[in-house]
Amino acid sequence: MLLAAEARARAGRAELVAAFDDDAGDATGPGTYTRPGDSEIVDGDFDLRRFEVWLDGSDAVFKVTLGAPFRQPQVTARTTRTPLPLSNGIYLQNIDIYIDTDRASAAGYAVCIPGRRVRFTEGRTWKVAVVLTPQPGPARGITEDALGEAGKHVLFPKNLHAYGRTVTARVPVAALGGPPRRIWGYSVHVSGARWERTFAVAERVFRDKPAPDAFTMPVVPIAEAWAFGGAPEGTGHPFVLDVLLPRGADQRAVLGSFDRKTGEFARVPFVDLEPGPAAAAVAAPDAGPSVGLVVADVAGSTVSMSGAAAGLKPMMIGFVLGADGAPVARVVIVRVLDGGVVADVVDGADRIVRGAAVRFESRGK
Repeated sequence: MLLAAEARARAGRAELVAAFDDDAGDATGPGTYTRPGDSEIVDGDFDLRRFEVWLDGSDAVFKVTLGAPFRQPQVTARTTRTPLPLSNGIYLQNIDIYIDTDRASAAGYAVCIPGRRVRFTEGRTWKVAVVLTPQPGPARGITEDALGEAGKHVLFPKNLHAYGRTVTARVPVAALGGPPRRIWGYSVHVSGARWERTFAVAERVFRDKPAPDAFTMPVVPIAEAWAFGGAPEGTGHPFVLDVLLPRGADQRAVLGSFDRKTGEFARVPFVDLEPGPAAAAVAAPDAGPSVGLVVADVAGSTVSMSGAAAGLKPMMIGFVLGADGAPVARVVIVRVLDGGVVADVVDGADRIVRGAAVRFESRGK
C-alpha cells in the first residue's frame, strides 16, 4: 500500500521531502462502508491516492490527491435552504494530517479530531496536525473546545488550492516547529464533511449525548443523502473512510479494530519514510505481556511470528528483542492466526532476525 520516496525537484525553491501512495478503491472504512446517496457524490471522492510533503522556502506544502476531482457542488446547502459560504477550495471532504515530528518522544497526543472516532497505536503520538476542511474557522473552534491543550496544536489552513484531483495547503514551517524532515511520521485520514452543526443522523448515532464533532459526516447502517452506509453493529466504529497505512497493512483490519462492546476506537499506525533515531534504542514496553512469540520469517516489511497468540489483537505494538534482551525493533500486528501473528515493521527492520523473541504491550486506552 505504501510507496515512499524522496527526491529533489526544483520548482522555484520547492523541494520534495516525502511522498506516499495509497491503494485505489479502498475508501470503505473497515470494508463495509458505502457512499452517501446524494447524486453529486461520486466514487473516488474520498479515496486517498497520494500524499506529498514539500519544503518551499519558509513554507511546508502538503499535497493530497484523491480518486476524483475536487469540485464545488451545485447546491451548497443540505439540511437548510440557505447556501453556505464554502470558499476554502474543498467541499465534500475532511483531510486530517497528523504529524509526529519527534519519534523519539512519546509526548504528544493520541486523540483524533472530534467526530472522526479513531485513535493511534500505543507508543506513537502526533505533535502537530493539519486539517483541510470546508469550514476551517468553525471547525477550529469546535476542535479547540473539545481537545483543550491538544487543540492548540491543530492547524486549519485557509486558501487551499485545488486543481484536478489534488488539493494543496501551505503552512509556515514555524507553525510545525521547523521544516519537514525525512524522519517525521505521518498519518493521513479522509472523512466526509458535514456542513451544518445540527444533523439528525448524527444525533441518532449518539442517542445519549451528542459528542463533539468538527463537521464529520456520519456512518449509519443504511446510506442516506448525507450519511455513509454500512455501519457495523455495536458502537465505536470510525467515521474515517480511508487512511494512509504502511505497506502490507490491511485497512479493513486497522479500521475494524474498534471494540463494539466498549466503544473503544480503532487504532491507526503512523507511516514513516525511514527509521528514526529512536530505532537503535527502542523504548521497552510498560509491563506488557511477554507471550513467548518468536520471529519465524522476515519478508521486507512483513514479519511472521509463531507461538502463543492468546490475548493479542490487530494494531498492538510489539518489541523485537536482541540477543541481550533489549528491544531492537518495533512491529504492529495486522493479523492474528492460530499459532502466531503477522505484523508490519514500524522501525528497525534491519535488526530483526529469525528466532528473535517478541514482546507485546498491554492494550491500554
